[in-house]
Amino acid sequence: MLVIALPLLTMLLLALMVPLLAAYAADRTQDQFVGRLGDVARFAVLAEDAIETDETATLSSELRRYTEVYGGSVIVVDANRKPVLVAGERVDGAAAEAAVTRALTGATTEAPDTAWPWRRHDMLVGSPVGRDAQVLGAVVVVAPTDSARADVALRLGLMAAVALATLLLTAYGVIRPLVGWVLRPVHALDRTATRLSSGDMTARASETGPSELRDLARSFNDMADSVEASQAQQRELVADAAHQLGNPLTALRLRVENLASDGVDHDDLEPVLDETDRLSATVESLLHLSQVGAIQVRPEPVDVAALVRHRCQMWAPVFADLEVSSPPSVMALASAEVIDTAMDALLDNAAKFAPGSPVSVTVERAAQDTTGEGGPGTVRVRVADRGPGLHPDDVAKVGARFFRGRAHQNVPGTGLGLAIVRARLADCGGELEVGPASSPGADPTGGLAVTLVLPAA
Repeated sequence: MLVIALPLLTMLLLALMVPLLAAYAADRTQDQFVGRLGDVARFAVLAEDAIETDETATLSSELRRYTEVYGGSVIVVDANRKPVLVAGERVDGAAAEAAVTRALTGATTEAPDTAWPWRRHDMLVGSPVGRDAQVLGAVVVVAPTDSARADVALRLGLMAAVALATLLLTAYGVIRPLVGWVLRPVHALDRTATRLSSGDMTARASETGPSELRDLARSFNDMADSVEASQAQQRELVADAAHQLGNPLTALRLRVENLASDGVDHDDLEPVLDETDRLSATVESLLHLSQVGAIQVRPEPVDVAALVRHRCQMWAPVFADLEVSSPPSVMALASAEVIDTAMDALLDNAAKFAPGSPVSVTVERAAQDTTGEGGPGTVRVRVADRGPGLHPDDVAKVGARFFRGRAHQNVPGTGLGLAIVRARLADCGGELEVGPASSPGADPTGGLAVTLVLPAA
C-alpha cells in the first residue's frame, strides 16, 4: 500500500506544484522585464539629448552607475548603428545586434523567455531614441537574469522541501497507521496460526475486521476445530484400543499360566508368556502415547540437574558403571514429569542395548545467545553409553514410532519409548538429538549418545 500510495501522492503534488512554480517564474520574469522597460525608456530620453548635442558625459555617468548597481550592459547607437556609448561588459554580439535592429525599426521588445534556474540567459530590452516619427538611434539594455533565477530556484527548493515533508508525514502519519489498522486482523491471524502450529490447539482467530478477513478467520477456526477434533479422535481411538486390549491380554496370561498346572511343559509356555508380556508392554506404551498432546503443557522453571541426579540414583543399581556430571542447579522450562519420563526411557535403553558398558550422564547449560538472537540459551542432558551403537543409517530414524535398530530386533522393547520422549519434549518446546557417543575423529562404533535439549529458564 505504501508503494501504491506514495507514487500517487507524488504525482498529485507535482500536478499542484508545477503550475504554481511556472506561474511564479513567469511573474518574476515579467516583473524584471517591466522594470527594465522603465529603465530603457528613461535612458532613451537621456540618449536623445546626447545624440543631438554630442554631450555624453551625463549619459555616460548615468549608465556607469546603473551597470555597477544592476550589472549587465547598456548599448546606445545612433541612426546609422554607430555606437555612441557602451557601458558594462556583458554584451552578446548576435543577440544585441538583433535587439538594436528591432529598436531602430520602432518595433516593441518581445516578452523574454521564463527565467528558470537551469537556463542561463540575458534579458535584452530595446527602445528607439527620437521624437515623434524621427528615429535618432536606439538604446538596448542587456540585463542578467541571475536574481530572477535565484528567486525561482529558492521557491523550487521550498516547494520540494514542503513536498518531501508532506510525503514523510503522509507515509508515517497517515498511510502507515492506516495500513497497520487494516492489517491488524492479519497479524492477529498469523499469531494464532503460530500458536496452533506450536501445539496450542485452543488457539482461535478473532473474527473481526473487514468482511473478507472475517470470512478467512471463520474458515481458519473451522479448520482448527476439525484438526483438534481429528487429533482427539485419534487419541481416543488409540486409548480405547489399548484399554480394551489390556483385559484380554491379562486373561490370556492367566490362562497360559494355568496350563502349567495341567501338565504342560513350562519351557513350552515360557515363549508364549514372553510374547504376552511384550504385547502388554506395547499396549501400555500406546496408552501413554495417546495421552501426548491431550493436555496443553505449561512449561515452568524446574531444576533439571536435581531431577536428573534423582533418577540416576534410582537407576544406579542397574549399571556397573554410571557416571553423573552435573552442576548443583540448572533451571530449564519443562516439567518434572517430562524429565522423569525422558530419563527413565534413556536409562532403560542404555541398560537394554548396552549391557555392562559404562554410561555417562551430563547436564550442562549451553552458552547464551548461541543462535545470535539474544535468547537465554538451552539446557542439554546427554546420556551416552559405550555399547555397540547403531548403524549410521539407523541414527536418523531413532525416535520414530516402533523403530528398532537392525542389530536390536531381538532385544525386548516396543520401539515407542523414544517416540514418547520426543513428543513430550516437543510439548515443552524441546527436542531430542541422537548421535554417536565418540568424539569427532574417534572410533565411530563407540556407543550412542541421546541428548535432551530444553529451553533454559
